[in-house]
Amino acid sequence: MRVSWLIPVRNGARWLGDAVRSALADSEDSDEVVVVDDGSTDNPGSVLPADGRVRLLRQPALGIVAALERGRSAALHPLLARLDCDDVVLPGRLAAQRPCFVDPAMVAVGGQACAVADSGVVPEGMARYVRWVNSVEHPERQLLVESPMFHPATTLRASAVAAIGGYRHGPFPEDYDLFLRLQSAGGTLYNVRREVLAWRDRPGRLTRTDPRYARTAFLPLKQAWLAAGPLSQPRTVVLWGANRAGRPWTPWLLGNGHHVPFVVDIGPFTSRHGRPVRPPEDLRDATFDLLLVAVGARGARDSIREDLAVLRPDLVEGRDWFAVA
Repeated sequence: MRVSWLIPVRNGARWLGDAVRSALADSEDSDEVVVVDDGSTDNPGSVLPADGRVRLLRQPALGIVAALERGRSAALHPLLARLDCDDVVLPGRLAAQRPCFVDPAMVAVGGQACAVADSGVVPEGMARYVRWVNSVEHPERQLLVESPMFHPATTLRASAVAAIGGYRHGPFPEDYDLFLRLQSAGGTLYNVRREVLAWRDRPGRLTRTDPRYARTAFLPLKQAWLAAGPLSQPRTVVLWGANRAGRPWTPWLLGNGHHVPFVVDIGPFTSRHGRPVRPPEDLRDATFDLLLVAVGARGARDSIREDLAVLRPDLVEGRDWFAVA
């Protein structure tokens, strides 16, 4: 299947040439690279290689969603390979991702990344996030924690993106919103088990500077996804997590008509929002429709997975229980 690379840029000429050359090096002769200049003042077209596979589109400074939609509408091929202007494709990305689309249900294929600091060292918070995504093979099981795919490392089925209306503009991260809607529409998400991207960390990244990418902007999307899917009608839901990570969830569940018989935790709590706090062992004989695990301590989710494998081996992650954050 042919690929259209989709690269938005605003004042990123410093890095753009390397990004485009890396995409071309990983491409076949019939692929294309679509660069969308979103109102740059540094003449990004001047750094583009002279290659007939490269197309430059220009627009006023309308923002990344408008740039992505402009490029998506102009792309010619059935696969869209995302790349940011300051990142670099690692050799073999498309060779690893293209075959996954033989499965007609496959709509988005990501991969692992290595973080590269523009200056100094990669902050521990970003390094920790990169390690987490690199450990995720089946993103749909982790959709309610954080974005489980690196957007600039992801190749998308163009028809599936078109079918859900493309990227949406709003007070939320456009990539995470896209992944949730693709999954809700019945598509399969997957991360190949190899490094496909050198992901640059720098102070000017939108994820650092734009409130749409703040942690609080993710929560409404997660709750909307649950409300449209597993919790589309009143359910009995148990929440694992009485501490800070679990605080937003019990009021939301109760406010949306769900029954929360108890909250699970190992801490010194007796009740949360009028619901008793009980030990994990009480899950063994409990009856409920869904379990939400809202525990943010490092390593806690893996430990809970091990506990659930013993306490409730009948529960399947991504169907009967979800980790949330």
